[in-house]
Amino acid sequence: MKETRIAVWGAHLSWDGGIDFLYYLVNALTAVKEDYNLNFFLILPYDSVSELKFFVINAINSIKRGALPGYKKQGINDKIRKAFKNSDIEIVYYNYLENDLEKQLKKINADVLFPVIKKFSAKISTPWIGYIPDLQHISFPNFFSAEEKIHRDKRYTTLLNCSKVVIVNSVSVKDELKNHYAAKDNVFSLSFCPPEPQNNVRDYSLADLVIKYTLPKRYFIICNQFWKHKNHGVAFKALKLLLESKVYDSVELFCTGKMQDERFPEYIDELTNYIIENGLEKKIHLLGFISKEDQMALIDNAIALIQPTLFEGGPGGGSVYNAITLGAPCIISDIEVNREISGENITFFEATSPDDLAQKMRTLLGTPQEKSGFDDLIKEGYKRRRHLGEELVKIINLARGE
Repeated sequence: MKETRIAVWGAHLSWDGGIDFLYYLVNALTAVKEDYNLNFFLILPYDSVSELKFFVINAINSIKRGALPGYKKQGINDKIRKAFKNSDIEIVYYNYLENDLEKQLKKINADVLFPVIKKFSAKISTPWIGYIPDLQHISFPNFFSAEEKIHRDKRYTTLLNCSKVVIVNSVSVKDELKNHYAAKDNVFSLSFCPPEPQNNVRDYSLADLVIKYTLPKRYFIICNQFWKHKNHGVAFKALKLLLESKVYDSVELFCTGKMQDERFPEYIDELTNYIIENGLEKKIHLLGFISKEDQMALIDNAIALIQPTLFEGGPGGGSVYNAITLGAPCIISDIEVNREISGENITFFEATSPDDLAQKMRTLLGTPQEKSGFDDLIKEGYKRRRHLGEELVKIINLARGE
């Protein structure tokens, strides 16, 4: 069988979730690598060019906010390289210009490039697969300026018209593209396929975790960036309702994730003020950004992961993928995209109702939980990963005209 050489474009999916998504795609294809004779190349801009790009973007954003621009090393390429450190993938660098990208793709004899979130000119002769993460500017228009909304509309329309194939993370996004952009049959939604765990979190010392994070015996956890649409407030209010009963007065809530929302900088203060005003300082713990290894271990030992989000491009967001990977119970907001989630130990609550969430938390606290054996988690996750890999191979072949 002839080798298929796949170029993975890491130039624009530079946020944490985007990097996870890149790895998720390659990880799925790796499961079927031998079956289809696949070879992978990670395409990155040179480090200096990447840093310059983000300096310029941050400077422009600072000036718009009336602040002086400053320099802070982003280390985007470092994050991407770290995500792929255990992958059998060759890294290829280019200078951010299309003619050099074309040159590097020719040099490695790439058969396909993906995921692409911006339109290419005719210079790129390699078949490519478009990617549209979400339509948040339509669901939450007040989160975006008029200029940003116009830019997104133009970019998505162009991608749909110029891409032979476009991938999205959910049926929900696919349907929205049809409704708002009259998308045709070139849009493919990826199946919900959380992979197997990468490391055995059961090897983590629970005693060490207890000391490091002062863990109680019973706690829930939220693993989201502190963005307004992630809806932490409904969980804080639900915990307050739960604690009204002495039966649950030992229960706590841990939150991980970067504590910053550039669009709504006051949001973090609103959350911390709610905690203080309601005397919840010892019950709600804002951990900020922690290591992935610690995060997974905390999820594994929690009563359940809570995902209160009001918007996602893919079912449940990354935290639900992680929880299902571990077989952990999840209490998830009942927004449309989340309803695409399948699996055991899944409970939905009314997205804006603290009362309903508190009731679902009570139910789980009163229900004995049995953890799946780690070998079973490996088998189930690997099966899902292969399924997604097969799906992606079909999409790649369509992009290549096969």
